[in-house]
Amino acid sequence: METTRQVPETLVAALIDFENVGLDSIQWLFDQISDVGRIIVRRAYADWSDAGNRRDQLLELGIEPIQQFHGGPIGKNSSDIRLAIDAVELLHQSPIDTFVIVSSDSDFIPLVNKLRAAGKTVIGAGRKATAPRTLIISCDKYYYLDQSRKIEVTGKTEEGKKSDTLLIRAVQATMDEQGKVVGSKLHQTMQRLDPSFDFRALGYATFTKYLEASPMVKVKRPRGPGDVIVEVDDSTLSTLEQPLETGVWDRELDRRWSEKLAKYGHSIPGPVAAMEAATVIGVNKLKDSKYKTLQGLLESSEYLNARWSREGNLILKRAPA
Repeated sequence: METTRQVPETLVAALIDFENVGLDSIQWLFDQISDVGRIIVRRAYADWSDAGNRRDQLLELGIEPIQQFHGGPIGKNSSDIRLAIDAVELLHQSPIDTFVIVSSDSDFIPLVNKLRAAGKTVIGAGRKATAPRTLIISCDKYYYLDQSRKIEVTGKTEEGKKSDTLLIRAVQATMDEQGKVVGSKLHQTMQRLDPSFDFRALGYATFTKYLEASPMVKVKRPRGPGDVIVEVDDSTLSTLEQPLETGVWDRELDRRWSEKLAKYGHSIPGPVAAMEAATVIGVNKLKDSKYKTLQGLLESSEYLNARWSREGNLILKRAPA
């Protein structure tokens, strides 16, 4: 009797340079690499002594915070060094097949080269505006965290909204160049993204019937035996490609400007602030957006306007009220 061999599952480690990239797009990144394999290590490196509500976000994402105090001459590089040490230890002491290095820091190039020389796959991820070309080409694949978009689903119960959002996330993570994915692979990815997902609990006898009932995707059955083919409905895709709305991009821009302030001191040069804004909004230049100028950008968001002001060609942080 012929038996079917199971293909060994790819094991993934995601190591996050929090002080370089933050956490705002990490769920999106996890969605993308869910197609690669099972993420068994999720660690973020930083001085978490003043993490605030970031601790809750870490718990929601299932990430282990690795504490590195910034005292002594090493300073902020201590987190980078600890990340590199952990990666090398995992290389020699664990069955990890793929390493995901989440950072835009070129200092990680030697680490990437070492992991690849050992036969491991290395995926990088970071901000497009700051990721050096040398780091990008060193990796097997590199994701720009800026390209993530918030998914909105309306007109359904909370469980229905949750499953539709999960479905679209899974399709986007696994679809090929034609925008299609086979049903069994899609189901596996959905369960990786949310182990609690169960189409039966939503009232469907099979996964295919669940897919066919969803207005978010189109399903094509084969003429004979075989798996169904799934693709995102055109109307759904056009909705997902809309720019980030206020309440999403302004929080992200506030975080980015705050990081830049640590580098420039009391104010951020206008061109630097505009470049960060364009990246967050998703345009090549700020003048290509509906805001046109930094002043227009500030006036469009109460959140930003309460925290930042413009003086000439500079952006300044407002003093706390």
